[in-house]
Amino acid sequence: MTQDAGTPEGLRARYAVQLKLRNADTDQFRHVNNAAIATFFEEARMAVFMQDALVDSMKDRNVVVAHLAIDFIAEVLYPGELDVGTMPVRTGNTSFELAQALYANGKLCARASATCVLVDAKTGRPAPLPTVFRERLVPPEPLACADEFR
Repeated sequence: MTQDAGTPEGLRARYAVQLKLRNADTDQFRHVNNAAIATFFEEARMAVFMQDALVDSMKDRNVVVAHLAIDFIAEVLYPGELDVGTMPVRTGNTSFELAQALYANGKLCARASATCVLVDAKTGRPAPLPTVFRERLVPPEPLACADEFR
């Protein structure tokens, strides 16, 4: 994962990952399944939380997706690679929102909005966002990639 990385079409995402499509992600017509798209967005979100700077703050905590909305803009075909950009949108006391954009061959194919809650793994209750976590999720001013993420 790269931080503050450029992605296709000049989009500047706070975090970006490149993922390789697998045959298992497709149907018989080489179309990537919509459920696989959700998984790619999940993989990109998890890369944010697994940064070296956040690993300690994630101990005994889990991230739970409370709401996920995906707009499918264009079909994705196998084979190929994907670029997925993730941008913090807002932070609350125990929750945060991330906007994401998925590109195939430089073309915007899907965007997502995920509202996530940090949960204490022992109690199952929402946990306050640690300072280091909050610092990594500060939305840019202004949101540099608003059009791609809406």
